[in-house]
Order: sequence, then structure tokens, then C-alpha cells
Amino acid sequence: MNKNWSVGSIELRIPGDILEAAGLTGQECFIELAVHLYAERRLAFAQALRLAGLNRLEFEKELARRDISLYTVEDLKHGVATLKELGRATRSL
Repeated sequence: MNKNWSVGSIELRIPGDILEAAGLTGQECFIELAVHLYAERRLAFAQALRLAGLNRLEFEKELARRDISLYTVEDLKHGVATLKELGRATRSL
């Protein structure tokens, strides 16, 4: 087994019998991987879209179907903090 990984792209080969056993097509396999990595927040939304080979609406539907939120609690906290800061800034004008 080659353990020399380099930065860049890799070619992933999954035997047909493995895909068949999982009940997946090649694209479905990439969607599964992209959704999983996004749900774990190991990929950003745009990166997951690219890996899945889907457009924004298709990927959002896939996430919704699996009850995976687009936003985390941290995202919400950051958004609230930004809105508060903007509110303070506009009051000082």
C-alpha cells in the first residue's frame, strides 16, 4: 500500500461489487461522502457541493432530506453578534 500522500487530487477507485453491495451509483457515493464531511463540518458548503457534483439547490435538498442543518449554533451566534455590532454602528451615525 502506498502511504505517500501528496497535496493535490487523487483518483478514487471503488470496485463495482462494493458499490453494488452498498446500493449506490458512483455519483451517489460521492454525494454520501460530501454530505458526511459537510455534516461533520470537515468541508465547507462550497467544497461539499463540488465533491458531490451537485448544484446549490440540489445539495440543500439532499441535506434537508437527511435533516442536516445548513447552519451550526456557532454560525447563529456569529450572525447575532454581527447584527448587534451593525446596530451599534448605525446608532452612532
